[in-house]
Amino acid sequence: MLPDELITTIETLKQRMADHNTILQDNETRTRMALVDPLLQALGWDTTDPFLVIPEYVIGDGQVDYALLSKKGGPTAVIEAKHFEEPLQKHRDKTIDYAKDARIKYAAITNGDQWQLYDVSGSGSLAEKQILDVRISASPPYQSALSLLLLWRPNLTSEQPVRTENPTATVQPGPDPSSWTSLAKFSFRKGKECPKTIRFLDRTEYPVHHWYDLALRTAQWLWSNRLLTEDDFSDFSSELRHLVHTETVHPCGNEFFNPKPVPGTCLFLEANMSGDRSLKKTKELLEGCGQSPAFVQLQQ
Repeated sequence: MLPDELITTIETLKQRMADHNTILQDNETRTRMALVDPLLQALGWDTTDPFLVIPEYVIGDGQVDYALLSKKGGPTAVIEAKHFEEPLQKHRDKTIDYAKDARIKYAAITNGDQWQLYDVSGSGSLAEKQILDVRISASPPYQSALSLLLLWRPNLTSEQPVRTENPTATVQPGPDPSSWTSLAKFSFRKGKECPKTIRFLDRTEYPVHHWYDLALRTAQWLWSNRLLTEDDFSDFSSELRHLVHTETVHPCGNEFFNPKPVPGTCLFLEANMSGDRSLKKTKELLEGCGQSPAFVQLQQ
């Protein structure tokens, strides 16, 4: 999901709220179909895929409107949806209790416009548990999109989702945003120098000195955030060659031609690759671990 596509979705929802205010009020089903489902889809939660989302999820004697499933198959969050402009506070405690009873980490509640998310796994006051509160109709689409990245599927299903307390800085890094380019849009041409810096969704930055550093630093970031594990190595290997591994021997039995240790990990990268291949493999690493190259920035 590209950032501009998410922004476009939010712009559409804002217009829909303005145009259909009356018919959305007092009707939860219409609100879900017109406002909630499209946003969940834009955030990577395909509401038609039972491996990702279970509607009308039963908990005890009740149920919630959506359960968002983790990579292991169990719910990572529940969402209760109310009709447009319905105040959320009178439904909040019940939704949180549902999540607690089922030992689900996150509880969200929305009326299609306002979205609130709570981390119910720890102690603390309700205010301390709240990690997201955004009203789409009251915020610029760009700001809403960045705030809602907390609900983006690869982010929410990671063990340490990024909180976007200052989300503008995530995609507008530094005083000169024009010097940064999304990895998804970055192109290689012969003779072009490699980027100088790579920046990830949580604003972690690494220096880049060689083209292969793009893949190396990506592996470092994914591993440190537990998004890449040893179980994933085969996803990036062929019958003859590994991309990353804990040993420097390819499946064919040959040693890595140019093994580079990945800093802070037990991994090695096969760094024998061109600039073009490094870009391709960096994107494959991210996408294979559920991360979008659109949210990774390169500085030339």
